[in-house]
Amino acid sequence: MTALPTREGLFSPYATIRERCRGLGLPTWRLDTAGVILDEPTEPGLAGLWLRSSDLNARVTAAAAPWRDQADPQTAVLGQGLWLIPLVEQHRRRRLGLTVALAVGPAGLESEVFADACRSAQIEPFASRAALRRFARFDEASAQAVGATLAWMARDLCGLGELQGVVEGFTGELTQSYETISLMYSLGRSMRDLEHPDRFISLVCDRIHETLPFTWLAAVFVDDPRVCGLLARRQIIRCAPNHATPNLAALVPDLLATTPGESRSVMVTADVGPEGESQILVQAILRGGGLAGLLLCGDKYGEDPQISSYDMQLVEAAAAYIGAFLDNAGLVREQQEMFLGSLTALTAAIDAKDSYTRGHSERVAMVAARIAAAGGQPESEVERIHIAGLVHDVGKIGVPESVLGKPGRLTDSEFAAMKLHPEIGHRILQGIPQLADVLPGVLHHHERWDGKGYPSGLAGDMIPHMARVLALADTFDAMSSNRSYRQALTRDRVLDEIRACSGTQFDPQVVEAFWRVDLGPYDALVAEHARAFAAAKAA
Repeated sequence: MTALPTREGLFSPYATIRERCRGLGLPTWRLDTAGVILDEPTEPGLAGLWLRSSDLNARVTAAAAPWRDQADPQTAVLGQGLWLIPLVEQHRRRRLGLTVALAVGPAGLESEVFADACRSAQIEPFASRAALRRFARFDEASAQAVGATLAWMARDLCGLGELQGVVEGFTGELTQSYETISLMYSLGRSMRDLEHPDRFISLVCDRIHETLPFTWLAAVFVDDPRVCGLLARRQIIRCAPNHATPNLAALVPDLLATTPGESRSVMVTADVGPEGESQILVQAILRGGGLAGLLLCGDKYGEDPQISSYDMQLVEAAAAYIGAFLDNAGLVREQQEMFLGSLTALTAAIDAKDSYTRGHSERVAMVAARIAAAGGQPESEVERIHIAGLVHDVGKIGVPESVLGKPGRLTDSEFAAMKLHPEIGHRILQGIPQLADVLPGVLHHHERWDGKGYPSGLAGDMIPHMARVLALADTFDAMSSNRSYRQALTRDRVLDEIRACSGTQFDPQVVEAFWRVDLGPYDALVAEHARAFAAAKAA
């Protein structure tokens, strides 16, 4: 049978009334606005067969015909000892159908209607009468009273249903508001991690996926590092469990080429998975007035599978946060590049005082960072060690060039002047707040594991880890480079020296990490510096 729409809560008052009718011994039929029976009585056994007989159904349908146009139909006699109690079903003054209850009296079990229904259902009257006797408890007055009571009950339940709908709607709005505030708050707090944009975008995708009922969502970015930095060409996708990852290969390039550079959302229909075509919410991510990427949400599920204004507003707000994040991350990246550029220029100027050590600081920074990474140091520490390597010899600016470039062995006084460069560098850099955490590396990169180094004679773990790494990287490059007083040692000789000095000059664990370093990039940098030096000399 055809059923009426079943949106949750719309017909619950009448379903409640039908359930209560069954408890009172009143079988019910449900009819649509055309008078067609949608639901029959559900009583079991012979009683149910009699109530669902074609003859009785026809009589109920015929009796209900005049009620289709009546706003307040009254209880009617179906036959001797049998009364039909009509109840109009409606929602906000729109008529939906009828519930019809049957009140049976003792005389109804002896009536012609009873006998005709038994013949129609091909059931034995005596046994059927016994099965229906428990329903036969009404007379005309009680049937009328029950009808009035059901009408009052319907009005009360419908009123409560409408109030419940209002409360549920208000609750839904509060829930959406809370989810929006919670999402915006968590995104706002996470925007401070500007050095790891992938973490922030992953958080955005996770929170949207948790908040909105979309089977999948994706954040995709244009192929332009100037706009997106490390996120250029990235795609971050979230899918519901046991759901195929959407195939965005054909869709994304077209959307990036055609999506307007505006903050508003658009909806497209595309085939990106095994379910065929589906509706996709497309939200532009803007930076500096241009398109930086897209947020895509597809295959919405739940009670309302249509994309709502709430969905669009939340995704638009999230995209605005991503755009602001890209702006801030871009500024930080530019500041870092300027800062590192300044450090590189400074160290290059210092290295230029001695033509034999040109490029030394840059090479030490590379090797030290790779040793730290091979030793399992976190990314942030690797970056700080790299910066320490760039500035570790800045104190040589206070050492006379005659000492730095002397071709032979240094005198005691000259060596004493050379040994001052870690402390000079420390004093020069200690006024720069951004370099406060690299100062231990600058000051102690000539300490030895056995305590025979300078300037403080620290030993073992008393030497800052950063300085122990720099000590090995510095010595490795010094032995690998031509100096005024000797030629560069062979690679095998350098490695033999490092192996021999493990546990005396160098921290054994740092040496162990050094063996895992790929020296190919270092050799390429050496060749690059050699070419630059040759070109400068020729000029």
